[in-house]
Amino acid sequence: GVFGHKLFPHQLFACRVVALAQAGKHNSAVGLANVAFILDSSESATISLFEKQKTFVLSFSTRLAMLQVPSWTMKVRMAALQYSSTVSIEHRFSAWKDLDYFHGQVSTMNYIGHGTYTTYAITNASQLLVHETSKDSVRVAVLMTEGVDHPRNPDVIAAAVEAKGHGIKFFAIGLSDIAQQNNAKLRAIASTPAQQFVQSIKHPRLYPCSDIGFMLQGPEGPPGPQGPKGAQVGVATSLSSGFVLY
Repeated sequence: GVFGHKLFPHQLFACRVVALAQAGKHNSAVGLANVAFILDSSESATISLFEKQKTFVLSFSTRLAMLQVPSWTMKVRMAALQYSSTVSIEHRFSAWKDLDYFHGQVSTMNYIGHGTYTTYAITNASQLLVHETSKDSVRVAVLMTEGVDHPRNPDVIAAAVEAKGHGIKFFAIGLSDIAQQNNAKLRAIASTPAQQFVQSIKHPRLYPCSDIGFMLQGPEGPPGPQGPKGAQVGVATSLSSGFVLY
């Protein structure tokens, strides 16, 4: 299995979505996750990068559907949007049927190639998640971007802050070295900690799947009782699958 090994982006993000769903399950045997993929279809991304984004979405969604945890089930729905000077909702949460149908919708997406208006992509994805998903589900937005916008694009940071106020977890996925130059902007858009929610398709930071717990840790609690003399005090409580309990 992939657990405990270094993971490529589609495997890594799938693990993290499952971890988010587990953290919010409230002792339920079923977790609910809704993931909105936001693809950059503008001139700043280029058609070749647009095709790479489509491949990423297909790989991510497949891995997400394949991951399983003993004695626990995750129900997931996905949506897809692409943005340039306009935003096109290619697949809504309310239209979810199955993975094959979703893949068909993503595969037939056509490149737009106009100006870059990321703010409208974020607001449209936020509206989808708020209006078409339940409040007790995990809401995730995966924004693919170069961190470049048209001069007339409204405040993208403010749009991201508002979306996160609705409980939406934001991943910011850089597409090339240009995104690296705009890393501060990506970090401001993404959820925290940024080292977990800001990634790059070109140069991914790879972690073992068991390390995803770091993105969900709350404040440090009081010290526990001292262990037996000579014994190492441990804090990890990992599932056999490599996920971490909280």
